[in-house]
Amino acid sequence: MTDIWFDEQDSSADYIPQHTLFRCIDAERQWDAQIDLEESYCQLAELELAVDQLCHEHTETHTLIDAILDAFYTRWLFSGSNQSEVEYKLNSVNYVLKMRTGNATSLAIILTHLLQRAQFDVNMAFHQGDIMVHIALSAEEGYIVEPCGGNQSWYINPENDNKEEEPYELLLGDEAFKLYLAQQKWAFITADKFGHALSCVEQLMEILGDDPYERRDRGYLLNQINCPKLAKADLQFFVDECPDDPTIEIIQHQIEELQDYNHVVH
Repeated sequence: MTDIWFDEQDSSADYIPQHTLFRCIDAERQWDAQIDLEESYCQLAELELAVDQLCHEHTETHTLIDAILDAFYTRWLFSGSNQSEVEYKLNSVNYVLKMRTGNATSLAIILTHLLQRAQFDVNMAFHQGDIMVHIALSAEEGYIVEPCGGNQSWYINPENDNKEEEPYELLLGDEAFKLYLAQQKWAFITADKFGHALSCVEQLMEILGDDPYERRDRGYLLNQINCPKLAKADLQFFVDECPDDPTIEIIQHQIEELQDYNHVVH
């Protein structure tokens, strides 16, 4: 395994996403005004105290990692879901804190937070399209954890190892939070919860600004909730900014339909 991805960024705290889990918990109030966030924070506080206790009991690094992972999957019973639950629930960190079952993203966000509580240098990461949790012990040594089942692999790179393998893509800064919102957006769209999905888009745009793809998605959602004039403006923005996008003909057709609709209304 190459250490290219370590060479491009160091292990300083500046690169560790701060409070990603808190941001995800709070974000859900934007689409569910009735959600009890206090319950989620109480459940999280109990888990954090349990991690603090494990840190007192285990002072050796590898033993502590094993203890936290063992507690997460066998004592606290977090796991991937084998049930036919809707995806927007499995992606919800509030749901997962309560029910202890979720998808790879929600479980990775919670596990990453608890390992960071233990003062480890931890980030979520992509590898071959899958979400993983990466624990960096040094530039040459660390663990990769599969979040749904807890399968872990320890690696060490020899100092002069030039073997080329596919690097992991660490999710730094806002990246984990953006992934969370993006996955919730598409889960809500799949469930025809267009107002909820629109809330996700609006939060993404607070981070990304006038991203043309988020404007495109907002236009689609605004059309679904019967706001054709606003929808047309967003779709036209996408066409102007991304004229070579492969979906451009479909978007232009949607704009024409919205123009016809406006003419009929008037």
